[in-house]
Amino acid sequence: MKWNKTSRRFFLQGAGATLTLPVLASLMPETAKAQSAPKSFIGIGAWNGLYRMYGPQAELMPQTPESGDTLVGFSKASTTRHPVHHGSLSAHAASHGGRISTVIDEAFTPLLGKMMLLQGFDYLGLGYYHHSGQFGNWHQTATQDEGNPDMASLDVVIADHFKAQGLPGDLVAYSASYQDNNYGCSFRDDGQLTTSRFHNPATLWDKYFANAAIPMELKELLVDRVLEDYQALKSSPKLGSEDRQRLEAHIAHLHVTEQNIKKLAAVCDQMRPDESLSDRSVILRTMNDVIVGLISCGLCHSFMGWAQALINENPDQWHVWSHQGYDNDADLVADPASYDSMIEQSQAVMKDMCLDLAQKLEDVEQLDDCLIVCIQEHNKRGHESWNVPVVTFGSAGGVFETDQYVDFRNIGDRDDEVFSRFGYPMNQLYANILRAMDMPVADFEALNKSRGDGSSPFKAGSGYGIGQIHPDAEFNMGNHYAGWSGHDMSEWLPQIKA
Repeated sequence: MKWNKTSRRFFLQGAGATLTLPVLASLMPETAKAQSAPKSFIGIGAWNGLYRMYGPQAELMPQTPESGDTLVGFSKASTTRHPVHHGSLSAHAASHGGRISTVIDEAFTPLLGKMMLLQGFDYLGLGYYHHSGQFGNWHQTATQDEGNPDMASLDVVIADHFKAQGLPGDLVAYSASYQDNNYGCSFRDDGQLTTSRFHNPATLWDKYFANAAIPMELKELLVDRVLEDYQALKSSPKLGSEDRQRLEAHIAHLHVTEQNIKKLAAVCDQMRPDESLSDRSVILRTMNDVIVGLISCGLCHSFMGWAQALINENPDQWHVWSHQGYDNDADLVADPASYDSMIEQSQAVMKDMCLDLAQKLEDVEQLDDCLIVCIQEHNKRGHESWNVPVVTFGSAGGVFETDQYVDFRNIGDRDDEVFSRFGYPMNQLYANILRAMDMPVADFEALNKSRGDGSSPFKAGSGYGIGQIHPDAEFNMGNHYAGWSGHDMSEWLPQIKA
């Protein structure tokens, strides 16, 4: 057996092909066992707003009835800034018919213990009229003329960090349709969209696995064609029962994925706007299969996904639904058909992109070392860059305390109807994600840039992203953050650290 220090994976080699196998801890050298397993980051952008995402009638987050400055049914924790509310997702679901909300329904219940639902993050550097700013490049996402310099999105920062550590530094940006190719929230530090972009899972498979075919009779061929390596692995007295099961699950997953790719490849390149929702759903779920294979094989650990053309062939239709569907000032559904479509779009993103991927990672025992982060682009008023919801899966190797809802909003101020509440800087969540991926604070703070206007009461250079509050948001955010002098946005957020 060969130990590859770069990817920390074992390889079986034979007959001109290489089959990559998962980490088998029981066969690792003693020095390697002390190393942590490679972590993986998957960012998923949710393209919507203007529906009841949070609050007493929430469709996405847990419903949070209010009594004065308290959320009924949740614990209140004091912080140096303002009280933060929190509670167990599993307990909340158990007392609410087995579900969290309309979008996070019973299908998510088996994985609630490995999820966080977070409410109340503020995009400091964004004003109004932005799109696709979920993961950090606030210049390209806010019309490019509002004063923010270009910065890399989190997937790029993480991939570059892995590469600097001698780990695979690839990244994959992916979507559901060729029509989404000119969209997304994956940007290099020069403001350009990343180029490793895929809407066809067969193309992604071929890039990494084309020369590592997985035959129908895999086990028999392994014995016949790679007898020496296979026998060494099979007969090793160090191979534990859990590793044996993990190996079998990994091989089965790759085999099934290849068969799914073969079925889909013939039509995937021919996808046109008249294709149905089920086809785009199949594309995303098949893409998830390939992503799980890449993570398990240690070939790529940084991903960014989005799906605008998901339940409609027009990638801009979700935007029309958003503005037609909901009147936040009156808290009324203005157009039921558009509102229902927005809910369906959000359900598709959460189930086809997030839940399906998380469950497949869990099935091959990889979810615990991953972090899937789905960030909304607006709050429920639409185009407002504060009070944004986030949904996560996985704990990034035990860094995060999962099975909880954490509400960072200052409930004692404003009303979330006419005046949306504020919470904690999105920069701090970014910093926590980077720290969870084992990136030193000094390394990501060194990447920070600033704009020439706007207030910045925070510790200089802390967090990740633009640290100045956008002038468009100053009259809203300014009073909230006026008392946050010296706040270190690179520190851990309240309640989420394990």
